[in-house]
Parts: sequence; C-alpha cells; structure tokens
Amino acid sequence: MRASLIALVLVTVSGEALAQGVQDSRLCKAVDADHLVIPACTRLIASSNLSQGDRAIAYAIRGTAHWRQRDFDDAIADENEAIKINPNLAAAYATRGAAYGSKGDDDQALADDSKAIELDPNYVSAYSNRGITRGNKGDLDAAIADVTRAVEIDPQYAWGFMSRGVLHSKRREPGPAHADFGKAIEIEPRGGFDGYRVRGMAFVLKGDDRHAIADFSRWIEIDPNRAFAYALRGETYLRNGDDEHAFAEEGKALDINPRSADAHRIRGIIYRARGDQARAVAHFAAWIEAEPNNARAYEWRGKAYTDKGDFDRAIADFTREIEIEPDNADAYRYRSTAYARKQNHEAALANYNRAIEMTRRKIQSGDRLPP
Repeated sequence: MRASLIALVLVTVSGEALAQGVQDSRLCKAVDADHLVIPACTRLIASSNLSQGDRAIAYAIRGTAHWRQRDFDDAIADENEAIKINPNLAAAYATRGAAYGSKGDDDQALADDSKAIELDPNYVSAYSNRGITRGNKGDLDAAIADVTRAVEIDPQYAWGFMSRGVLHSKRREPGPAHADFGKAIEIEPRGGFDGYRVRGMAFVLKGDDRHAIADFSRWIEIDPNRAFAYALRGETYLRNGDDEHAFAEEGKALDINPRSADAHRIRGIIYRARGDQARAVAHFAAWIEAEPNNARAYEWRGKAYTDKGDFDRAIADFTREIEIEPDNADAYRYRSTAYARKQNHEAALANYNRAIEMTRRKIQSGDRLPP
C-alpha cells in the first residue's frame, strides 16, 4: 500500500506549495515513524491539489498508522473514507478488518478480510488477519488454512508463522506451535513494528523473555515514540517478576499516549498486586474507556473491586463481562466469588453451578478448553 502513493497532482501551484507537497508525500510513506506519517498524510488529505485516487490512499495509509498506534476508531474512520472514494482499495478493507478485529468485532473483521482477499487474492496480511479472526470464532481448521496460505505467498512473513503458532496452541498442539514460533524467530527482522516487534512477541511465546526484551529495546531504538513498544517491554519485565522496571516502562508509554490501553492494563495489574486497589480500579477504568468492549478489562476491574470489598461493583463488572462473552465460565466463577463474599450464598451457588455446567457441556461436546 505504501508504494502505491503516486506523485501528487500539483499543477499550477507555487514552488513553496510544491516543495511542501513533495515532502508530505515522502513523510506520509515513512516507515516506523507514525508521529510523522499521521500529520503528513493529514496535510495531503486537506490539500486541494491531490487527486481523488491519491486521497483515498492517503486516508488508507493514515488509517494504518492509527491502527499501529492502537487508535482503532480513528483507523476505522479513515478506512471508511478511503473506501468511499475507492471501493476497490483492498488495503483499506484489510486495515479496517484489522481494526475491527482489535476491537473484538470478529464478524465485521471477517467480512473486511474476505473483501480484501476478493480484491487481491495475494494479500498476505488479509489471509493472516482472517485466520486470526476465524480462530477467535473457533474455526481453527479454516484459521490455520488461511495463515498457511499467507506464509505460502510470502515465506518471509514472520507474523504469519507466529499467528499460526498461536492457532496451533489453541488446538493444544505444542509441537507445531513451537516450530512456527521458531520459524518466526529465524526470519531476520525488517524494521521495528513489522520486524523486531514480531520477533520479540515470538520470543515471548517461546518463553524466551530475555531475547524478547532485547528485541523490544531494538524496536524502541528505531521508533522511540511508540507507546506500544514500551508497554510490551514493560509487560515482559512484569512476567519476569520485575515490577519496578515494568512500572517505569508503562509510565513511558502513558507519557507518549495517555490513553494506552496496554499501559493502563499493566499499571492496574501492578497496583492490584501491591494491594492498592483504588489505583488499580482507576487504571482498569481507563482501560475500559479505551476499549469498552474488552471483556478482560471488566474482569480485571471486577477482581480489583472484589479485593476492595466493593462487591456490587464487582458483580456489575462480571455481569458486563458475561454480556460480552456469554460462554465465559470463568466470569461466572468470579461473579460467584463476589456473591459469596457479599453473603448472597444462593446467587453464589447458582453462578458456580452455571460455571460447572458450562465447562461440562464444553468437554462433552468435544470442544477444547481454552489454554
């Protein structure tokens, strides 16, 4: 998509405007520099000298930058504009599908991924994204087939191997999963977001946090304005029991992006572990504000409310989690605990029995329990 941004139509404009347009065209396509990409693409979009075809591409590129920054609503809005101008722009559907998937809207993500593939049958990331979405919906065979197609098209597509490894893990196939994580690690990183981020995450999945931290650090050297990079490095520190470094990393992420859902999530987890439930609740609330349909956010805040002794709010959060994920037996278990601590033993027993029954039916149906 980046290579598709063709020369601007800058006829009968001043030399100064021409120079600015050329510079913005270059910056709009910059790699690992979304803090430059977004304003440059914005200036291009606002320019009266841009052809409609190029305007659609500028919207699509800016939308992709918003997605990388984890600003999913802004990404969707930009891709909508790109599609309005050019309904055949596969890249716009692919990015919009990725943004919907990141928001948990798997049905819309699946539709957009499929449309991108219809328009461009060799669109690697669309196959990978559709595979991830199908995996989320429980269709693991079709999911693995999609991601396999992605790495067949591009055998150097590390994200595809990593994604397939995750899908094999969901099928409780550790051998193929670790083989795919290994293949992702063997591919030499190309850049920060698409390179060291991916290999770092593959190291995490293989349990090699030391090398993961090294790769996330290299990513930060390349792109020091990426909040997500600090958030991932902080989460890796936390997994190693180093909550001081983790706390500092999430602070850097929040300095860059005060709405970083990942940073608020990790800060909340740290505060909860330290027994500071008030601050934990505040960070989980900020996470919910950034990602209002994320079931895990309500689960964590519900746990903090339970620890705090605020059982009514805990029950409300676990109830919201169940609304988002009706088949989540763990949410019923957590709500059972909150009811029990509130001394509502009848409701506690009903929720606990519901969790047991859901688990029993899942086992009897042959479905695999989540790892």
